Amino acid sequence: MVDDTADAVWTDDQIQDTLDEHKLRVQREYMEMEKTLVSASDYEYRIYHSRYGSFEEGGTAYFNIEAANGEQRAAGTYTADYVRGVVTMSADQAGSALYLTGWSYDLNGAAADCWRERAAKVSSYYNVDADGHRLSRSQWFDHCQDMAEMYARRERAITVRAWRHGLFGDN
Repeated sequence: MVDDTADAVWTDDQIQDTLDEHKLRVQREYMEMEKTLVSASDYEYRIYHSRYGSFEEGGTAYFNIEAANGEQRAAGTYTADYVRGVVTMSADQAGSALYLTGWSYDLNGAAADCWRERAAKVSSYYNVDADGHRLSRSQWFDHCQDMAEMYARRERAITVRAWRHGLFGDN
């Protein structure tokens, strides 16, 4: 997403810091269950979907599934597609509610920040015309700006709850 392959622009720690600025704590999110027809009249509930994706892996400290009563499901009882936010249980859950807790990252927001940083680093580049040759170095800055804008348009919307102090209608 940030063209950081051949010569690393950022260290792993710098990338992690940028990702941490764009993480969301998902706390006991009710997961939508998928009803799957297994025979003429029988259904099973094994696939559950989160509204979010790009979850952090690393065991129950970062990602866990709970039943409605708060009982944590063992990691061996399901497989997780962390990127898509989909959990597939190894056994039918008979329509039981499951809740997800974990860290979800906004990769598009982080990529937009990285492209903005790259644009800042190349902002002093200028075009050169000499002896019939032209070097358009400023195109690199324009490219970085365009990429930052593209990823910024895709980033997760930020919502906040507004609280008002005082009686309703007071100024």
